[in-house]
Amino acid sequence: MDELNVMFFILLVAFLTMMVGFAARERDWGAALIGLGIVGVMSVLVYKLYITFGGA
Repeated sequence: MDELNVMFFILLVAFLTMMVGFAARERDWGAALIGLGIVGVMSVLVYKLYITFGGA
């Protein structure tokens, strides 16, 4: 799979996770999903750094 497609898929999953977490923000697991989505968005940066400097 192309690197752009992988990054797009990671962002899509992360934003969907944050959306579900925001809808249930009154519950503890809703806040946890928001945090997990933020980590997913930040993982795109790590993946891009890996592609640029690590060589894929």
